Amino acid sequence: MEESKEIAVQTYTVGSLFAGIGGFCRAFMREGFRVLWANEIDPFACQTYRHNYPEVKLYEKPIEELSVTADHLQPVDVLTAGFPCQSFSMAGNKLGFEDPRGRLFFQIIRLLNDFGKDKPKIIVLENVRNLLNHDNGKTIEIIGEELRAAGYLFRVIYGNKSEISDTNPNIKVLNTSSHTTIPQNRERLYMVAFRKDLKKSRFQFPEKLKEELRKDAYSYFDTDKPADQELYFDKESKYGKMFLQVMRTAKNEGRFNSVYLLRRAYVRENKNDCAFTLTANMGGGGHNVPVIEDQWGIRKLTPRECLRLQGFDEKFSFPEGMAKAKQYKQIGNAVTVDLVQRIAAECKKQLFSIERSSI
Repeated sequence: MEESKEIAVQTYTVGSLFAGIGGFCRAFMREGFRVLWANEIDPFACQTYRHNYPEVKLYEKPIEELSVTADHLQPVDVLTAGFPCQSFSMAGNKLGFEDPRGRLFFQIIRLLNDFGKDKPKIIVLENVRNLLNHDNGKTIEIIGEELRAAGYLFRVIYGNKSEISDTNPNIKVLNTSSHTTIPQNRERLYMVAFRKDLKKSRFQFPEKLKEELRKDAYSYFDTDKPADQELYFDKESKYGKMFLQVMRTAKNEGRFNSVYLLRRAYVRENKNDCAFTLTANMGGGGHNVPVIEDQWGIRKLTPRECLRLQGFDEKFSFPEGMAKAKQYKQIGNAVTVDLVQRIAAECKKQLFSIERSSI
């Protein structure tokens, strides 16, 4: 108990690259960290970030133009970066480091080196699961080589037939629906690296929670009042009829509270009492946004409901007048706050242990 008290009063610091709307920042703040600065290029995400974190220094510029020296970046204990995933995703072009967006990873390495002796103690990276297998494992190997060259410990352990082992000390695929109580099926790869000169114990990634702890998806939705009319489908339209047919089948089979998704020419039902993965391309033409049925009709989830599925509390808000399409994109690009908070809690324990071992 005494150790927990000491940890609670420590104030550790964070810097956030590719900060988006501050999912990483919010998670670490909840664990008592102080976010000193953040970097983001998207102007709409920057508006939202400043709206919610006015006390944080936000550098609105391409990461290629961010400079430790010229921008007077303060050294931090933890650096977070959910770097662009399109070039590594199964749904993307899979060009990896041949894609300019994929090469932005090397800007993280540049900044780490520019910090010199003041390098962050811990690096927390996030990307899509497919990065593990991208280019037959060569991509994750390059990431490891670059981090090690920058002065960090990072190992990739393989099991049989060159498959990535599940016992890696530095990488782990985590799912929002199984590692938090939030019912969103969202798998992401998390990578954690420690500075080589530090005495540390093995990093403990979050364990899966018992399935019965996961909350009901409909408890995240405002089904006691009608949503904005623009979110409802016309039941006589092409898509409205498609939803009705699938929903009728589900009800006949005893499923009344499923979440659905329009995927171009067909409708998918999530039969696991979860919402589908929220993506950055939600909202385009009505596709890819999770859909439910309430007493007023068949509709897309509201931005507020999507925020809840990403772990953002009710205090979080978008600037007044921001278009819904921009809101959906920013939510889909975010990390799940509750999941990252569990990683932040472990980072706090590790930092406290590092401090104690140096006394």
